[in-house]
Amino acid sequence: MSAFDLAVLGADDPLGTAILQILEEREVPIGRLYALSVGEADSSVTFGGQEWPCEPAEGFDFGRAQALLVASRTPVAARLVEAARARCPAMPIRTVDDLDPAPAVAVGRVLRTLTALGGPLSADAFVALPVSYAGQDAVEELATQSRGLFNLESPDAEVFPLRIAFNLLPHDAATGPHDFAGRLRAACARLAGDASVEFSVAWAPLFFGAAAQLHVRADAELDADALRAALRHRDDLVLMEADLPAATPTPATDAQGSEAVFVGRIRGDAGRFRFWLVFDPLQIEAGALVSAVENWIDKPASSMLT
Repeated sequence: MSAFDLAVLGADDPLGTAILQILEEREVPIGRLYALSVGEADSSVTFGGQEWPCEPAEGFDFGRAQALLVASRTPVAARLVEAARARCPAMPIRTVDDLDPAPAVAVGRVLRTLTALGGPLSADAFVALPVSYAGQDAVEELATQSRGLFNLESPDAEVFPLRIAFNLLPHDAATGPHDFAGRLRAACARLAGDASVEFSVAWAPLFFGAAAQLHVRADAELDADALRAALRHRDDLVLMEADLPAATPTPATDAQGSEAVFVGRIRGDAGRFRFWLVFDPLQIEAGALVSAVENWIDKPASSMLT
């Protein structure tokens, strides 16, 4: 398998860091890495045991790369992607916005298992997202605000409209009017089949790792033992249940750095159940982007990877 040259737009953001980590873990053969920064390129990233300096994305000649992954959701990144497509129409490009959002993937994994057991169902999910899902500036804002509050200061809010440290914010308060919950609902319908899901989403003062409380109503009665057995047999789910406080999965102690979804605290019977889920949205989305790279390598005939 020959190496190829890959550009990662937003390589210095948390999602970009996760992409590089998974590329390395899966031993994807990368020749030259172009680590592109949407902001000021005064940072570097680690990949393959080396430090790679970040280059400014503005003015970068995308013709130098054979493929492009986009780890930034910013308007600047969207504009640069348009320019890259115009400059290199045959170059494979995959953006984070092309993916099913991680919260829908996490919930969909559980619901797909349940629909296989009991047919159509409906559900409500409350999702708490970490600030890293909003990028590196959001991570730094939470860190700065947390330190400031301990020092009896009142740090300004920039990424989020209000203070995020020791607080909860509705998702759309920080992201504007676009319907993220609607995207989650549509993606989950594709992923979970006969499932109707409503999402509520909030930003939480977490650096990494997300949590979701999932309430499910099935048309048919579900057997609790069969449900647990089905969850255990999925490779991308980890069932954690025991009568010990430490056996409850949490975003920081279990989900962070993993592509799996951890399920715990299953409650209910018959056709109504409640689930506690934790997952790392960056790892799930980075894994999907790296899978696209692996697919380009496996099927290079229609791409510039030849």
